[in-house]
Amino acid sequence: MLSKNKIFFALFLLVLLSELLAPALVKPMDELMLMLFLLVIALDLLVNGDIKRYKSLFVLEGIFLFYFIFSALFRDFNTVGAMANDFILEQKAFVPFIIAYAMAPRFTGTMKTVLKAASVALSFILVILFFSGLTKVALGHVYHYGTISVSVSLLYLYCSIDSNGKVSMRDMVVGIILLSVGLLSTRSKFFGEYVAILFMFFIYKPGLVRNMNFKHAIVLFLGAVCVVAVAWSKIQFYFVSGVADAFSSFDEEKFEMIARPVLYATMFLVLCDYPIFGSGLASFASHSSSAFVNYSSLYSEYGIDKVYGLSPKTSDFISDTYYPVLAQFGIVGIVLYVFFWVWVWRMLRVILHSGRILEFSIGVSAICFAMIENVAGATILQIGGYVPMMLLGMIVSNCRLMSKEEKNKILSNDYIQN
Repeated sequence: MLSKNKIFFALFLLVLLSELLAPALVKPMDELMLMLFLLVIALDLLVNGDIKRYKSLFVLEGIFLFYFIFSALFRDFNTVGAMANDFILEQKAFVPFIIAYAMAPRFTGTMKTVLKAASVALSFILVILFFSGLTKVALGHVYHYGTISVSVSLLYLYCSIDSNGKVSMRDMVVGIILLSVGLLSTRSKFFGEYVAILFMFFIYKPGLVRNMNFKHAIVLFLGAVCVVAVAWSKIQFYFVSGVADAFSSFDEEKFEMIARPVLYATMFLVLCDYPIFGSGLASFASHSSSAFVNYSSLYSEYGIDKVYGLSPKTSDFISDTYYPVLAQFGIVGIVLYVFFWVWVWRMLRVILHSGRILEFSIGVSAICFAMIENVAGATILQIGGYVPMMLLGMIVSNCRLMSKEEKNKILSNDYIQN
């Protein structure tokens, strides 16, 4: 009998440590981890034989297999090889969640202690890298301070929840300190994530939205003002002075900002022309549609193959955001994507109504992280998105063996306070 808890613990620890290695030192780490995920699933099926546990994985594979066959038969914007590559890469957004949800592991006290220690150690290493000037060598870009800090802080807090569903003040302070290291990233999207996570742990209370009063409304308003204030320079760049500044200074980072709005605008045009099942795999806004794999002819069809960062010679920014890639899957794919998140939200509500308030807060924080990161990055497809998605899968797995009637009964009850 294979111990799924021990296997998943080792896998989780490796994923956590890989966040530090993947950005600049071992670039294909996220692909290697995906292969390891699938190997663990195969091993679990071979030894333990519980095939029903992985029903969600088979559903995912069925959906992507349909899109691969559809793309190969009815779309000619790229080669079948590039489509096969995209068939694998696009699943990275969901496999970490599914393996955690399916295996439904439970960490022992010792495992939690090790993971907490590893989280603190990683955060300490980040601080050393920053002040020693080794950021570019070790991480490649400062934004990794933000993604890694979200991962280690949420993991630390998850492992700090006691048998009564509480976290000690000391552990809460440590968790927020770990999160605050991400401020070194100076990225606007991290500031938004930071505010959202602090809100979930220090302001949110069950029934807050349902029982909204003037005081709560003021707090929410001030929080929104804070987010806009810290992100104002980036908002101004996107919508006011960005294009002129980019061309006057030939700043590569500013050109990256131009590529993203172009992708978003073109996304809607693609959906208008290919509404039902989209433009197909490896056709638009994905790594497989760039010159690094095989450049998609769809970019020339919409005249954006001359945009810096989206051209055949400079396609570095083609997969620099996530939401535009949904144009590859059309309305059907977008509906499936929304359904996934609606289903996750419903399961989190079951967790909340079961009295697991801190787990609910961590789950919502993971969703906020994914939603914000997806606006101006493809972190959900990279190693930086694995830990939050695996944590989310572990939390939601508490509902896996519940019947529909049990879930509805829990949701019909008032919030249970521990």
